[in-house]
Amino acid sequence: MKAAGHDATVCPQGFVSRPMEKNDLPQILEIEREVHFTPWGEQAFLDALTTGDVLPVVLVAEEVVGYGVLKILWREAELLNLSIAKSWQRQGLGRFLVATLLQSALRYGAAQVFLEVRESNTEAQALYRQMGFDIIGSRKAYYACPDGSREDAWLMRWQEKGCGDAA
Repeated sequence: MKAAGHDATVCPQGFVSRPMEKNDLPQILEIEREVHFTPWGEQAFLDALTTGDVLPVVLVAEEVVGYGVLKILWREAELLNLSIAKSWQRQGLGRFLVATLLQSALRYGAAQVFLEVRESNTEAQALYRQMGFDIIGSRKAYYACPDGSREDAWLMRWQEKGCGDAA
C-alpha cells in the first residue's frame, strides 16, 4: 500500500528504519533539545512507547538521526512529533518518515491524519503539502517562542484518497 504516492517501504540508501526502543531515548532526547525550543521529555516518549503509538526511528550505523510519533485514534491519527537531527536534514528522511507514518495510519484503519506545525516552519509545511496534507485551520498562540511570545500553529490534515470529509 502506498501513502500519498510514496513507497514507504524503502528507506533512503545508507539508512535503516526500525521501531523505537527504550535504549534509543538518550539519542532521541539529544535530537529533541537540538531541534525544538520546547522539547519533549523522556516521560513523553516512555508514555508513547507503552501506549502503542507508532514510533519509527531512522539510523545511520547505530546512530539515531530521526524519528516520528503517531498516535492512532479510532478512525484517525495524529502526527505528534517528527524530528530529524540538524546534520541529517534535507536527505529525504523526513519524507520517508511521513510516508511510513501515513502507511501505518492506514494499516490501523485511520483514513485521516492531523498535525500542528509552527506558522514559521515553512520547510515542514512544504514537506507536508508535498505529502498530501492541507491546512484546515489554525491554533492561536499554540507554540512558545524563545522571546516569551507565542506563535500560531497551522492545523493540517491528510486524508486517504476517496475518504471525503466523513469521519
